[in-house]
Amino acid sequence: MIEKIIGIIIILMAMRAFITKNMVEKVLYINVVDFGLSALMAIYINTPFGFIVGSTFFITSTISSNAIVFTFKLLEAKNKFF
Repeated sequence: MIEKIIGIIIILMAMRAFITKNMVEKVLYINVVDFGLSALMAIYINTPFGFIVGSTFFITSTISSNAIVFTFKLLEAKNKFF
């Protein structure tokens, strides 16, 4: 049951990421998709290796989304002065 709920959330957020024009909103929606995929990996691969794969995907997606948002903030600050 929880897998279906996570799957529905992933599908809805993926559709919203394709629809929206704002890049910051796209990053947020793609971030939710990444977190949902890591949760599904950890649930489906019900072994210690599944936990490692899911947590690795979670950590790397968190780092990448933080880097993207940081870059957006730098560009926003740079554009204020020009």
